[in-house]
Amino acid sequence: MRLLDSYLELGVVGMARAATAGWFGGHYGAALLAGYYMDREHDLPEHVKAGIERTCEAYRLQQPEWFLPLDPEEEADASLLDQVIAGLAQNVAKLRTSGHGLALGVLALKALRERPDLIRPSVVEGLVKLLKATTEDRPTRYFGIDNYFEVTEADIEGIPPYDTTLEMAKWTFAELHTVVPGRVIDGLRYHFAGEVVHSVTHAQALTDLERFGYKELASAGIRNHRVQMYLDRQMPDFVLKDEVGEPAFEQIFSSEFWAKTYSDPHALKLPYAALDLLKRLPVEERALAERNLCKLLTIMD
Repeated sequence: MRLLDSYLELGVVGMARAATAGWFGGHYGAALLAGYYMDREHDLPEHVKAGIERTCEAYRLQQPEWFLPLDPEEEADASLLDQVIAGLAQNVAKLRTSGHGLALGVLALKALRERPDLIRPSVVEGLVKLLKATTEDRPTRYFGIDNYFEVTEADIEGIPPYDTTLEMAKWTFAELHTVVPGRVIDGLRYHFAGEVVHSVTHAQALTDLERFGYKELASAGIRNHRVQMYLDRQMPDFVLKDEVGEPAFEQIFSSEFWAKTYSDPHALKLPYAALDLLKRLPVEERALAERNLCKLLTIMD
């Protein structure tokens, strides 16, 4: 057994416990889950496996208390999973926090479906708290938009309506034409490239929701995703001087990427989501989509 094999339980537990510090901390448990499922679902080269483990262990060292074993006396209760589903339903009601409630929550759902013995009161309580927190955001998240809560499908220009996960995947990769690092403008932080990352993780989560049979939730989420795609385009022209013109590598499994240890948990969450979504595309479209995705990986910390 190698470290990767332990990351399902550690990931769920870490995500649930992180909720006490706010929803962002849930990224670290989610990164362990992403690493676990990348290994499960793809034929990973050894250097990728080693890179996942090295980065995940660095995350565990940052907050070791989040990843301590569960109380062996706490009993599982499968009926509690409904509370997690309810938290996901809250997150598809409106677009909030770039779809983080879905990107984090669906990974947890995936793990709990596989390991019902982990559906315990303490775990579910933490996940529900995290999911509620992801429904709260600052209205000025996107450049030039005073209150993105008020943006609806009727406001969208340049992105045709789509209502299937396949169309969503195609549009998600099509939007990788412009990748610009985030920056502070007039005292506000805008996550330009980060928002594009989130469009990928959000889309993959909605695809999994559909796979799991939650088609109504997925359909509502797809509408939010299209709004997100429009909002992601909002940036001033002067930041384009920092645009990533060429990726440093063209494949997600590049040894150049996996040789590093990352502080940003999206360094695992993005490859996981992208590898899954790429399988939705026609074979002839995958190489270009993967190359453009690597623009985001190129600037990952």
